[in-house]
Amino acid sequence: MQLLILIVQEEDADGLCKRLATLGFRFTRLNTLGGFLRTANTTLLLAVRDEDVEQVLAIVRACCRTRTAIVNPMPWAVEPGQPSFGAVLTPLEAQVGGATVFCLPLVRALHLPDERPIMPAVTSPSSPPTSLESPVHLILAIVHNDDAGPVTQALLTAGYRLTRINTAGGFLRRGNVTLMVGVEPRQVDEVIGLIRAHVRPRVESGSESAYGATVFVLPTTRFVHI
Repeated sequence: MQLLILIVQEEDADGLCKRLATLGFRFTRLNTLGGFLRTANTTLLLAVRDEDVEQVLAIVRACCRTRTAIVNPMPWAVEPGQPSFGAVLTPLEAQVGGATVFCLPLVRALHLPDERPIMPAVTSPSSPPTSLESPVHLILAIVHNDDAGPVTQALLTAGYRLTRINTAGGFLRRGNVTLMVGVEPRQVDEVIGLIRAHVRPRVESGSESAYGATVFVLPTTRFVHI
């Protein structure tokens, strides 16, 4: 199983999200900013089986395209006390758009509070191994806005450091929060237990039952505080 991180241009995001949702792919959406031109873009997180990766990539290719944009470069900053020469800056033509995709192997992926696996783990021969002996695991926990405070407080009280990102889930952009926590493998179950104890399922519009949290566990090669 893989976690795909899709970074796409804002103009393509709605069409891509609609297409993914129509085909049954669930995702979390982040409004981001990227590139030298600092153009607005969208980052999507979604977990898929190994055999579904190419299907998702095909959808991205169909929905995302490159464009030629005319941009005005920012002038160099002028040091205090130095005169400004008032140079006229020529607009530049640049290629923007398309998509950037990262594929990351998953150790675990589950819904809380019932700890139901998101999907059976199916590993294809070409997939990189997911080592459970990774020195540190990265836990991405996507929780409802109303549960974010209690979950955050429980993790901090237990001594875990975390990063909180305000995100949106699914095509309807329901408000939620993504928490990033780096832990040793032996601590994964404790963190999942703390999250499970402080989230609850809800009924969304249309009487669709929603899970209290979605949790991804990824191996890392290094974890450094600087």
